[in-house]
Amino acid sequence: MADAVEGIVAFLSGVDGVDASALQAAGDDYVAQLNELDAEVEGLVSAIPEDRRIMVTNHEVFGYFADRYGFEVVGAVVPSGSTADGASAGELAELAEVIEAEGVPAIFADTSASNALAETLAAEVGDVSVVELYSESLGDADSDGATYLEMVRANANRIAEALG
Repeated sequence: MADAVEGIVAFLSGVDGVDASALQAAGDDYVAQLNELDAEVEGLVSAIPEDRRIMVTNHEVFGYFADRYGFEVVGAVVPSGSTADGASAGELAELAEVIEAEGVPAIFADTSASNALAETLAAEVGDVSVVELYSESLGDADSDGATYLEMVRANANRIAEALG
């Protein structure tokens, strides 16, 4: 995200009427906040043992998170990038086997989509919780995911609590 901010600042600095100095200062401040958040998340998830850094998600999300912080995504309830696609009974049975074999304690679902399949799968496997994360949108203005920074922090806290 810091790279995106820097790219946006660079692009907008050349637009007529934009105060490039103020924009650069705001961009630098936000990049500093992102870097602080990255260090905070890294510290938070570092307490999760290596053998518990396994994720099952509602659909194929959190790849960047997994790569950045040393997690492995071993499966998705809806095995595609779209929540509009469905999962077959066979695919869910295979995922249940993976969850049991890996000792996955939580399935991470989306706050903005139905988690009915995740709940069904968790009940089928037993002793697995369904934890909602922000993935496709920010939360409401009064939620813990109202801004990008809050959203990342909330997700990291929920992941650390579920897997720690």
